[in-house]
Amino acid sequence: MKRWLLLATLAAAAALTLVFTTGAVGGARGLIFDDGAHYQPGSLDDGKDLLPETTLSLSEADATAQRVVQGDLGQVDLEHFGDRIVYSVDVGAQEVRVDANTGIVVDIRPRD
Repeated sequence: MKRWLLLATLAAAAALTLVFTTGAVGGARGLIFDDGAHYQPGSLDDGKDLLPETTLSLSEADATAQRVVQGDLGQVDLEHFGDRIVYSVDVGAQEVRVDANTGIVVDIRPRD
């Protein structure tokens, strides 16, 4: 009886380890890692408070940035850039700033 209980406990521990390991490794597929957490590529990181001041959607800004720069889509910040509000979209090794109202690309530079 004790042997059976020990085997059942070990089997349960192994199953839990497999579930958590698979979730930690396989569960992050397709996600990007930033600031200690996983995020969906193209998701808005900082600047959510500026959204009411924009007319361009986040998905339109992502698509615009990917049309001008090749690479994997990273996170997006909404921020002031001069007198504009821009989506700052990480694409590959570049940061593409897209005007959040006109959709015009106003700046491209290497990511920090």
